[in-house]
Amino acid sequence: METEELIELKEEARGARGIGVTMAITAAILALVTMMGHRLHTEEVVMQTKSADGWSYFQAKNNRYHMYANDAKLAELTGAAAAAPVVADWTKKAEEERKQAGDVQKENEQLDRETEATARRATFFDVSEICLEIGIVLCSIALLTSAAMFWRTSFVPIVLGMAIAIYGLVT
Repeated sequence: METEELIELKEEARGARGIGVTMAITAAILALVTMMGHRLHTEEVVMQTKSADGWSYFQAKNNRYHMYANDAKLAELTGAAAAAPVVADWTKKAEEERKQAGDVQKENEQLDRETEATARRATFFDVSEICLEIGIVLCSIALLTSAAMFWRTSFVPIVLGMAIAIYGLVT
């Protein structure tokens, strides 16, 4: 082999090594971002389940409020003198249920807001995954074609993906 050929092969090997290292580092970051996204999606599902349970509890409290209020009205309509303590008792229970239903409603609305925030954060990690995957694909094309342009271009989606992941982490 000629000296020039050896020098050219050495430079190609060095370039391929750089592309390989870029791919390996990007793949490690991608694994991290994917894990964070999956954890946030799992957390979102758990929160949605708690929210659904909470809204069912609210509905039960609200139904009991209406039931006790109607029972008090029915007892009042009987017109019996002995009905007054029953009316007072049912009215008191109705008001307790209404207050508790209001408290449950506030808690569920807060949980719904937290669930939406978690879903937004998970979306950042999903978008970051796509960017990092595009970076890996561009590196692969650079290895296959020996075109350094693809390798240099791969840094744009990689840096963008990392920035989006960091933003999703801090929000």
